[in-house]
Amino acid sequence: MNAESPQTRPKGWLSRHHRQGPRPWRKLRLGFLRWRRTVLANPHTARLYRTVVGGLGTLVVLIGLALVPLPGPGWLIVIIGLFIISSEFHWAQRLLRFVRDNVERWTHWIMAQRLWVRWTIGAVTAAFVAVIVWLTLKLTGLPDWVPDLRLFDVIGLR
Repeated sequence: MNAESPQTRPKGWLSRHHRQGPRPWRKLRLGFLRWRRTVLANPHTARLYRTVVGGLGTLVVLIGLALVPLPGPGWLIVIIGLFIISSEFHWAQRLLRFVRDNVERWTHWIMAQRLWVRWTIGAVTAAFVAVIVWLTLKLTGLPDWVPDLRLFDVIGLR
């Protein structure tokens, strides 16, 4: 160990924890983990807790799957639901790892392609989203706040 006194150490030798204090969420997380340990100690409350977590995660996954064809964060919501479920179920952890590995492989494959291939895939994706939005507006109708434009007559939405 270094025999130097703390006054001769260079400025900034302390970790961020020592300079700024403990992170504010750490106490909250530790409190939650203690509460969860006491809940899981009783088999009846553990079953109820797992049922609530599984139900909430399934609801989030179903909402995300309903939003997948629409523009927005559909897949992100599905993955968040899988995170919720995977906190209690090992099959969901395996499914989440499978999803994460395949998304990573897809991203690496896309980035390894030529620029025109990436642009083509982006254009096909944008066209798919445009068709889904058009179908949704065709089935539900345009909202009243949308201005009366000739474009909507041309694309068959009025």
